[in-house]
Amino acid sequence: MSSPGDGSGSDRGPSGAALGAGGAQPPTSQGDGDVRYVSSAELFGGAREVVIQHEHHRYRLKITSKGGMILNK
Repeated sequence: MSSPGDGSGSDRGPSGAALGAGGAQPPTSQGDGDVRYVSSAELFGGAREVVIQHEHHRYRLKITSKGGMILNK
């Protein structure tokens, strides 16, 4: 994976299309009605780690030194 702003495609959605302002890409007409796209810059807000609460569990999503991401429970 690439880090934000390095020009290596990190500003593109899963279809390869460029993401709009704020990094969010609207759902396409290809059955993506329940998928929400969020840029990593918007998700992390300048931090290198976020905690995601899912039901009764906490997950840590971290940006690695090489710009990848790791999700730990």
